[in-house]
Amino acid sequence: MTGKKVFGVIAISLLAGLFTLSDARQEARSVYLQIDYLKVAPDDITDFLQMMEELWKPVHEERLQRGVITNWSMYEVLIHEPGASYNFVIIHTFDDFRNIYSSYSDDVITTVFPGEELNELKRNLRAGSETVNSELWQVEGEVTGEDVNIHTGAYITKNYMDSRGGTGEHTAMELDFWGPIHRVRLDTDILNSWAMYTLVKPGGDARNYTYSTIDYYGKLGDIEGSVGMDLARIAHPDKSDSELQDYFSRTGASRDVIKTELWRSILTVNPLAQ
Repeated sequence: MTGKKVFGVIAISLLAGLFTLSDARQEARSVYLQIDYLKVAPDDITDFLQMMEELWKPVHEERLQRGVITNWSMYEVLIHEPGASYNFVIIHTFDDFRNIYSSYSDDVITTVFPGEELNELKRNLRAGSETVNSELWQVEGEVTGEDVNIHTGAYITKNYMDSRGGTGEHTAMELDFWGPIHRVRLDTDILNSWAMYTLVKPGGDARNYTYSTIDYYGKLGDIEGSVGMDLARIAHPDKSDSELQDYFSRTGASRDVIKTELWRSILTVNPLAQ
């Protein structure tokens, strides 16, 4: 951690103890993520990326202008579990559940590409990739910058959790214990933003996990060593080291970590990028 960051951490510690409830919980709002996991053959990646830039990005810019989405991002998957079939991920972000299943109208496509043959355009939009999985997530809590409601970062880590065999404390641990720690990370430029999401679909026994957290970073180097006891002491100055260690243990007992993936941003469409 640089001297500038250390100075900021010390200053923040003077205020951290004033909050009894994580701002991650207080700032929760209506946010839904549709995450599509794509398989692209190595020989097709160059053409696929060109197609996404030239065809899909303008379509999503139109969807943003119409208020259908609040963000759209495509990521390359740098680290995933062995045997995973996908190598790219697309996140569509909505603030209205009704928009999720009515977001791709022919009118959007023909507005962006007037005079083009619609069916041919649709074939081109589907070319080059296979969707191997699609999930719907709902935000439970988040930590963002002041007046910034868009989660974005050059790199993100997505942590997939299963709370079904845990103690039932996972939400409290993530939002009320870890939320203030993530706030310290954000205020010291380690982190762009953070959010916790519950898996909506698929549901039931089809789920391999029940919730996830996403850390959004501006730089790859910020990921390593960005969480630990030092930041926990700053975020919770009223707690002793033994109490903090107990919270770490309770977090572990509240859920199982299924996997963690690292994604790199390729394309994005949101108001900050306009």
